[in-house]
Amino acid sequence: MLLIDEFTMKVSKDAYGGSAELVDDAILCYVNELRSGKFASAEDVFKNIEHNVDATLEVCSPILPLINLLNICMSFVEENENIGLSVEETVDKACEMLEKRRKEQASCLDRIGEVGEKMVPDGAKFSTFSTSGSVMSILQKVKDAGKHISVTCHEARPHNEGYRTFKEVAELGFPVTLGTDAAITDLLPKSDIFIIGADAITSIGQVYAKMGSYLAALACQEFSVPFYVAADTSKFDLLSMLGFPLKDSSRPSDEVSDMAVPEGCRIANVSFELIPPKLISGIITENGVISTGSVAGMMDPDHMSRRMVQKLINWNTK
Repeated sequence: MLLIDEFTMKVSKDAYGGSAELVDDAILCYVNELRSGKFASAEDVFKNIEHNVDATLEVCSPILPLINLLNICMSFVEENENIGLSVEETVDKACEMLEKRRKEQASCLDRIGEVGEKMVPDGAKFSTFSTSGSVMSILQKVKDAGKHISVTCHEARPHNEGYRTFKEVAELGFPVTLGTDAAITDLLPKSDIFIIGADAITSIGQVYAKMGSYLAALACQEFSVPFYVAADTSKFDLLSMLGFPLKDSSRPSDEVSDMAVPEGCRIANVSFELIPPKLISGIITENGVISTGSVAGMMDPDHMSRRMVQKLINWNTK
């Protein structure tokens, strides 16, 4: 049974291949904590929820669907902690809230797949980078539509998530080529479309994605290949609308190499980077394809939990 200690350990090791998988496990973990917990009062249930939020925030990167889930949890606490629910009612209501979010995410992925499939012509050369549940949803719908395409993907270091994409695309029955990240300019020409996932999108349309995605976007511009981002609206970063920058994503150097580092030197290991809006052809969301300039108009910072905002301010400055 997945509980908070195991979940946060996996998050700290960057063990998840995409935000959808990450959020699914977070929901499973939180429900398990609630169903297996021994609570003397509803207040104890709320404390358990907030403890799980804090423990997750301590180890996570700026992956907005997960941050959005934490905000939903804290909003639940704020809305229900003073209305006199019993322990059983509180646990049941919290689990219903979490299950609702899980179903919403699954629905968003399915809708993104439906929208994205229409953008991929039969016989296309499809390129992607790293791994993404949204991209795989599109490719699944392409298969379901009976289209025949070829796919190119890349390693996406330091954890080589691209190997997972390589295997999953091959299992769909499409011919797929895996290249090193540095081979993007060699493999990209003659691609019909390049689609990546994202972990966050700022209010001005910057896309926060796996390191190497910016290089892919630049290569697409060079070779006139449309570069799209597949992301549901839970990835829109409300804090960016309030003026806060995205948290730094530097990780331990030993994930890149175990070599001895000379004094005064370092090994850079940054997991994510920002792609400027000018390089992005559009964003494929559950509401359809939008421009980067439309992101802010679809955001509502008033839906942020007051306590969650303070937690995120503290988290962002660590």
